[in-house]
Amino acid sequence: MLIPVTAADVPDFLTACTHEHVFGSRIRTAMRAHGLGDPTVHFYLCRKGREAAAALSLADGVLTISADERADAAPIAELIQRMDVHEVDASHSLCQTLQGHLGGKIESSYFMVYRGTPQPIDCPDIVPGDKRAVFDVLQRSHEYYRTHLTYDTWAADLDLRLSRGLAELYQLISDGQVIGTGSIVSWDAECGVIGAVAVVPEYRHRGLGARITRFLVQRIREAGKTPRLVSGYDEVAELYRQIGFAPCGRWGELYL
Repeated sequence: MLIPVTAADVPDFLTACTHEHVFGSRIRTAMRAHGLGDPTVHFYLCRKGREAAAALSLADGVLTISADERADAAPIAELIQRMDVHEVDASHSLCQTLQGHLGGKIESSYFMVYRGTPQPIDCPDIVPGDKRAVFDVLQRSHEYYRTHLTYDTWAADLDLRLSRGLAELYQLISDGQVIGTGSIVSWDAECGVIGAVAVVPEYRHRGLGARITRFLVQRIREAGKTPRLVSGYDEVAELYRQIGFAPCGRWGELYL
């Protein structure tokens, strides 16, 4: 059974957010930032009997799912068709099942969790980020930001999370310029999730992305939580391994 979340459902919804920590913390953070009254974000709970099998959030045509093996794909597929979803972010196995219902193309790589030893790092050149400068770095570094996001939409969502202590934004400065960025994009009771790490093309291959990531690892560990992230593709996972991360499952993005 798949239902819109009401106030009475929130405890079970938050339980389902723990089934997978990276996407689950994204959903949990969206709930904490927007609440149930924001018409731009929709939240759903999938039950198996009385058990919370999946938590779902939908915004801007992207459906994010934290689920365990009990989640029924059929009503989720129906929701996707009814709400005109164009991207599903979930475990690789659930994306494969949904692909059987809906078609589409899957991209996938690793969920990763930090298993390294503490590595204190002094980074006076990594400072809280200016949104406009950071967005410029992201657009210069990633096609997705050039083709899928506008500054106003991106900044409005980020402002909401930053103002409520649900995210942290940083920039790396060299020669007086902002040349890199990284964020803690979401939190849950167990982890902080690293995302949007980028270095402009002319400064790549100098270990700066790893340096930003190590700084974010330190920030999350200082909060008493476990750093997690998604590897954008399998090859880059080896770079994350070198700084202490280990694979802990596979994520999928189903494009429809």
